[in-house]
Amino acid sequence: MKNLAVIVVLALCSGPALAAYTVDLGSSEPYPMTNWSVIHPDSIGGNWGGFGSGGDNYSDPTTATFDHKCRTIWGATDQRIATVTFPEPIAYVEIRHLDGLALDAAGGGGDDFDVYVDYVYWGNYVSNSATNEYWVETTFTGTAGTVLMLVATDPAWAGQGTWGQVGIDRIVAAVPEPVTIVLLGLGGLILRRRQAL
Repeated sequence: MKNLAVIVVLALCSGPALAAYTVDLGSSEPYPMTNWSVIHPDSIGGNWGGFGSGGDNYSDPTTATFDHKCRTIWGATDQRIATVTFPEPIAYVEIRHLDGLALDAAGGGGDDFDVYVDYVYWGNYVSNSATNEYWVETTFTGTAGTVLMLVATDPAWAGQGTWGQVGIDRIVAAVPEPVTIVLLGLGGLILRRRQAL
């Protein structure tokens, strides 16, 4: 019985640890999305941290963007909250987003945002307003849930109605590790067997 349990555990551990969902904010998505802006820069011209123009330091192959397109959290509507709903609970997200460049003296137009899942706070990102905008990837983890909510936290700026704030290129979300669930179940079965003996 012990050898069989070891074989099962090794077989499970050799498989993929996480199932992931990739959300490309520059295309139509298979998951419900609310309050995101239109696609940039298709609908509105501009640099967008380099991928909206040619001949700069962010052109291929050095650009950090996925498809040279993004959406903003705040700007398409009057709401500073945008969501993505996944088909099962997620416990991890990697967000590729713009960083830097506060766009007016009052501090509006920054790239700060909070992350919630099922209204549970996972963390926040504070951008470096002293730099030009560039693309970075930030990871957040926390209590699993299905609704990922991103909240823009900076004041509005003069160009928000046109450009919006907090550009998001893509989101990679992962569900809880299935190996962990199976190992916990196996541990319980082995413990009950030993207690019976």
